[in-house]
Amino acid sequence: MVRSGLAVALGLMLSACGGAGTGGDAVDNAAANMLAATDNAAAANAVTDVATGGPLDAWAGKHPSEKLDGMTFLAQPMVKAAVAAAIPDAKVRESVFSFNGPDAPIVKKEGRLLAWGCQEHNCGYHNWSVSITPDGSNAEVCSYRNDVKPDGPSTWYVAGGKTEQRPGNCPSQ
Repeated sequence: MVRSGLAVALGLMLSACGGAGTGGDAVDNAAANMLAATDNAAAANAVTDVATGGPLDAWAGKHPSEKLDGMTFLAQPMVKAAVAAAIPDAKVRESVFSFNGPDAPIVKKEGRLLAWGCQEHNCGYHNWSVSITPDGSNAEVCSYRNDVKPDGPSTWYVAGGKTEQRPGNCPSQ
């Protein structure tokens, strides 16, 4: 958008000067310098955008069961490693990695990606969430498994191998 505005302004400057003689050359040089500066600024912004996000950002808006580059969200090595680091209990880890039910689109919330899924035909009683940084360096995992009631506390596996009880099912948004 900035570049197209500059192009219009430069076009007006060139047509006003006629583009001939030394004045035209000066305008041409100024135009080239302005466009180069704009390209450099755009490249710097692109680097900044990548630095503040991460490779997992491509999953925002996709379902955890959907495949990108041939892999589901939970099959991504960064996700697997972060979830494994957060959940010491192999049985709980397996319930997240092998879910077979519905899931919700992954959302970006508070600088993290949030993925949700549940057990087929049993979503209210068995569901999970993975909240992970876009660079895959840190995951917090929610597991809700309560065969008695669908609105009891959920267990969250957080940094340092700790667990917390929080009210309600695992969040999907």
